[in-house]
Amino acid sequence: MAPTLKITDDDYEAAVDVAKALLGSKGVMVYPTDTVYGIGGDATSEEVVKKVRAIKGINEKKPLSVMMADFSMIEYYCDTGIWEDIIVKSYLPGPYTFVLKLRHPLAATGNDKLGVRIPESIFCQRLCQAFGRPIITTSANPTGQKAPLELPGVDKKVLDAVDLAIDGGPTKYGTASAVIDLVERKMVREGSKETIDLLELPEP
Repeated sequence: MAPTLKITDDDYEAAVDVAKALLGSKGVMVYPTDTVYGIGGDATSEEVVKKVRAIKGINEKKPLSVMMADFSMIEYYCDTGIWEDIIVKSYLPGPYTFVLKLRHPLAATGNDKLGVRIPESIFCQRLCQAFGRPIITTSANPTGQKAPLELPGVDKKVLDAVDLAIDGGPTKYGTASAVIDLVERKMVREGSKETIDLLELPEP
């Protein structure tokens, strides 16, 4: 089983340093977001993407969402217009995944679109900023199983397959993020109650 690091909102910087080094060496980790526990790795590395897909049990065509450090990183990798900018900047950081047109190639996606997040988690934000590249964010469960809301809920097979597990206690929202496709202008998956107003997006 992977070694475990515990964090809190007031004590996370050491874990950021450890996780950054791990990601830089093509390692894979389980970590807490604001919604569910995720499997993370360098989203620019084909090798890491293959590892994560193998752990999840998904094929190479299945896209993986990513965490971004800030809006400038989103704008580098994604083709956003004024309308998309307004929506994304209105709701991130938060429990949402926005699907946008891909501008620059990225190993984590299997098509011309990319799901992006900036979690409402100080640890996730600091790690993304420190790492400087997009980080894979996909729920820490084999495909078809329920997404874990705390570290003890993560499948043992997943914990055995990763290099590090970060324990931040129960997640803030306790449900998967809402997924909103801004390319096709549709709600792909509802999330917490805070996402209901996104069903009526303003017109572009």
